Amino acid sequence: MLELFIVITIFSSPFLILTITKRYFTYKTTIMAAQAKFKGLNNNKITKLEEQTAMLNKRLAVLEEIVTSRHFELSNKIAQL
Repeated sequence: MLELFIVITIFSSPFLILTITKRYFTYKTTIMAAQAKFKGLNNNKITKLEEQTAMLNKRLAVLEEIVTSRHFELSNKIAQL
């Protein structure tokens, strides 16, 4: 039984090594492509995106304030009548 295990291990080792190596290099290629894409964004675009995010956060805060205000609840109750 041990001999069979050794034979299977010997013949399957190259296949396992090749599979693991291929997956590793595929992963590295994917990561390098993502990093290159990220580096491709210039600082101007990043600044614009940060400004847009800040503006959207402010607008969201205003909308949350409107929805949670008592006046809005009162308007909804009146509209339902």
